[in-house]
Amino acid sequence: MTHSMTSQISASHRVLFLIVLLVLCSSPALAHFPWLNAVDYTPPEGSALELNIGWGHAYPFAPFLKKEAVEGLSLTGPDTHCPKLEFVSDIEIKSTESLTIPGAYIIAATRIPGFHTKTAQGYKSSSKKGLDHVLSCSFSHMSMKAVINVGDGKGVVDKPVGHDLEIVLMKNPVDVRAGEAMPVKVLYKQKPWSGMIFATYAGFSTEKETFAYATKTDKNGQGKIRMLQPGVWLLKVSQEETYPDPLECDIESYVASLTFEVN
Repeated sequence: MTHSMTSQISASHRVLFLIVLLVLCSSPALAHFPWLNAVDYTPPEGSALELNIGWGHAYPFAPFLKKEAVEGLSLTGPDTHCPKLEFVSDIEIKSTESLTIPGAYIIAATRIPGFHTKTAQGYKSSSKKGLDHVLSCSFSHMSMKAVINVGDGKGVVDKPVGHDLEIVLMKNPVDVRAGEAMPVKVLYKQKPWSGMIFATYAGFSTEKETFAYATKTDKNGQGKIRMLQPGVWLLKVSQEETYPDPLECDIESYVASLTFEVN
């Protein structure tokens, strides 16, 4: 083996090591977050949408977020008139009508924002005010999206829905194959956001906060996620700011997730 070949192999090993280190060591702190689970990400025309909302930190195996914690549930698509989405049980969501127009649809929702305060006596769903022995407090905003393609239709999916922190696909998943890169853009309060974006696919791991891929968006909020396997993927980003009133809380946090399927 020549010296140049040895150098190339060593360089490849170093790159692989850095990627693994990035994924393992850059994983965000363990915390619950929501994501949308569609029963079918490519339903045929004439089908009603069925979905639920996962809630935890071990995608996709986790409990479900119940309807009393959800707001802003919406569906947008190629037609100006889209069916509404409604909870038909505490955890099951269905569209009020079948989707008869082929094309790309975006499902969006948010978890009702709220305080989460840790005290010496345990956790409280309130601000620091009036509590004794407070250790930390956060006020969280959590949003989620899913991209669905109905029938043989395609369509653009890069129009933001307006969440405070939002992941936007720059390419329709039906146009991306396993092994290719999915271009994405992340917006924070409608402006490009630079930070870490984590990705995984259903079946990769059952461990908490374990992701298959991680990368950093650039100054324009753009990045690329390598689609390592076919199947349903989840992307996640998070952002923290100092809470405006330190007497009320410490941190204001934002989490956004996005699910879609590639072949």
